[in-house]
Amino acid sequence: MLAAGLGVMAWTLADRNLTHKLELQIGVFCVGLFLACMFCHGELARLKPAPRYLTRFYLMVSAGGAAGSALVGLVAPLVLPAYFELAVGLAGCAALLAFQVRRRHPVFVALAIVAVLFTVGAGAWQVHDFFDGTLLATRNFYGVLRVQLYGGDGTRRHRSLMHGTILHGTQYLQADLARRPTTYYTQTSGVGRALESMHPTARLLKVGVIGLGAGTLATYGSKGDIYRFYDINPAVIVIANRDFTYLRDSEATIQTPLGDARLNLEREAPQGFDLLAVDAFSSDSIPVHLLTNEALAVYVKHVKPGGIIAFHLTNRFLDLIPVVKQLANAQHLFSVLVADEGDEGVASRSDWVLLSDREGSLQVPQIAQAASVVPTRENLRLWTDDFNNIIQIIK
Repeated sequence: MLAAGLGVMAWTLADRNLTHKLELQIGVFCVGLFLACMFCHGELARLKPAPRYLTRFYLMVSAGGAAGSALVGLVAPLVLPAYFELAVGLAGCAALLAFQVRRRHPVFVALAIVAVLFTVGAGAWQVHDFFDGTLLATRNFYGVLRVQLYGGDGTRRHRSLMHGTILHGTQYLQADLARRPTTYYTQTSGVGRALESMHPTARLLKVGVIGLGAGTLATYGSKGDIYRFYDINPAVIVIANRDFTYLRDSEATIQTPLGDARLNLEREAPQGFDLLAVDAFSSDSIPVHLLTNEALAVYVKHVKPGGIIAFHLTNRFLDLIPVVKQLANAQHLFSVLVADEGDEGVASRSDWVLLSDREGSLQVPQIAQAASVVPTRENLRLWTDDFNNIIQIIK
């Protein structure tokens, strides 16, 4: 049973088609890791010595736990460019299983050997798949970032910034297309429509963005505009400036303060943003402190009267749209949903909820022609710094 569990877990890790099947992954890894832990702890209990040697035994157990924590927490991030340690652990557990059953029935030995070969092979495939088309991979406390190349030698060649399995921006390599907004930020997206509606006013814009990504929104900047991107991950700022050209090609003045966006905004004087885009909720692990009633109050402080707060809520796992609707109601703000279906190219499907203290700001033609009512959900409590319920909004 353990051999089968190890094999299924290794397969789940290696097959990218299973990466986003949340229910399957939860079931597979809960059962598989339970079997692996039972096996390892069972072997540890079997090796327990006579009482006179227990002090040394428990000292060794504690030292092993500390060594394992150090390897995973300190060594792995420096040595491994991605989260390969689970694959290494599965292969190690399979090897231990093969060692323990080496003198038993040949069937058990064969199963253990198959488990070793399968876990090692799946791990090797995971590494190959990770680096296929990858130009750059880096890992730090905030996760794994990759810059990948797509499109071969065609005119639609582009590079994308990935955070884990989540897309954080794409840019064409062809010179005449390099400044075209892509993915969730096209001119038909919610934030694209909001920015396009502001430019005909012939006034200079000040735009705030929480979440830099590849810096795609900078392409909307005109001469004299100020685009201020907040990001907590220093590696993102380095990659956006070095491997993508949105920031340096923009006609606007670009600012990239490093640090937690909410803390920075709380310390700053009101910025007077015409638009504040909050783009930090695409992954499976969201910064909840940026999506509370208190956080929205901070955003409102920094947006000028009639300005727009744009929440990017595209998420495969969580239905965040009703959460923002409740926040808008609590702050007495008008709201609309702009759901863009994208296309077959690099324009991605996106959900943006736009908020404003003036209804007229959301009724301009560019927004109104694509806007719809923001849906609500019954029995959903207002998210605050003291309360949130992720389980309630799982899709």
